[in-house]
Amino acid sequence: MRSRKYLLIAVTVLILLCAGLVFAHVGNIKLPEGCGSCHVGHGMANQPMLAQAEETFCYQCHGSEAERAAMRSAGKLSELAQASDMRREFAKPYRHPVQEYSGPPQGKPTFGVSTATARRAECADCHNPHERIQPGPKTVYQVSGFTLAGQYVEKSLAEYQVCLKCHAEMAGLDGSDRSLGRSFSVSAVSQHPVTRAASGKRSPSLASSASTILMKCSDCHTNDDLSGPRGPHGSNYRFMLSGNYDIDQYAQESPFAFQFCYSCHDRMSLLSNQSFPLHREHILGDPARNVRGTSCYSCHSSHSSADNQNLIRFNPEAVSRDHSGRLMYIQTGQGSGECYLTCHGHEHAPARY
Repeated sequence: MRSRKYLLIAVTVLILLCAGLVFAHVGNIKLPEGCGSCHVGHGMANQPMLAQAEETFCYQCHGSEAERAAMRSAGKLSELAQASDMRREFAKPYRHPVQEYSGPPQGKPTFGVSTATARRAECADCHNPHERIQPGPKTVYQVSGFTLAGQYVEKSLAEYQVCLKCHAEMAGLDGSDRSLGRSFSVSAVSQHPVTRAASGKRSPSLASSASTILMKCSDCHTNDDLSGPRGPHGSNYRFMLSGNYDIDQYAQESPFAFQFCYSCHDRMSLLSNQSFPLHREHILGDPARNVRGTSCYSCHSSHSSADNQNLIRFNPEAVSRDHSGRLMYIQTGQGSGECYLTCHGHEHAPARY
């Protein structure tokens, strides 16, 4: 009995040790030289004793297999290490600019986005290279960030606080849709549950796998390749999304056109009007009346709505004011409301449902 007890203790300790070491830089058994696998006595100027500049240094292990082979030959990386190829992720058309970059923001901007020069991001802006990764969900991020109130924190308590280091008013994005501090303000009438838990009645269109409490920025802005490393490194789709999202005002509905939305919202529920009596007509159009369908983006914001329930915020490329100058949505009940606007040349003053 005693030997069985000791065996269980030994197995438990082994599991905890492996969980704490396998993915960590500090104390990582996959780095034969320990700190010396990264740091050298005399490194590049203005670098923390690194042999290369930071934007290329991490690729020595987190790059191609050839780069890892060179590190193994140098005795700095264990044969056990099989890190993801992040160089490939940052070569995608929509990515965080970890390399030197001075052009305009990547991809077609969301309306309202500043055309200011894109900022450069460092791996260490989001990742602490000395962190010992613990098993289970993170309760503290070992990198600095900002709260929604603009307060600096040395260790972020939520992923979005890390994002606010760049995507907030204090980073010069005031008035921009990339300004998450404004988008997820406590005064917003509705939002995806990133900074605060979802409240109210669950949307009928939500898939059973979709979060009903809290979600992360990286649930949406992440790798489009499900077999690749997760996180907002790079994507083949606009806005660094996990899937395709056609925001054209005359988008033709298909599982691929709104692939991103359908990853959480059930397509058949939307097309059968379970949450809104005219969803199908808005999305598919009505050929008999020569009415064309439109994108989810024509009516809904992907982040939040400052004034309306149900994330309703109209895209000015598709929707304009009515003859009285009104552009508004009024919710009159669960699944009912009225709109005052002109959409695709047709005036609603109001349209009730």
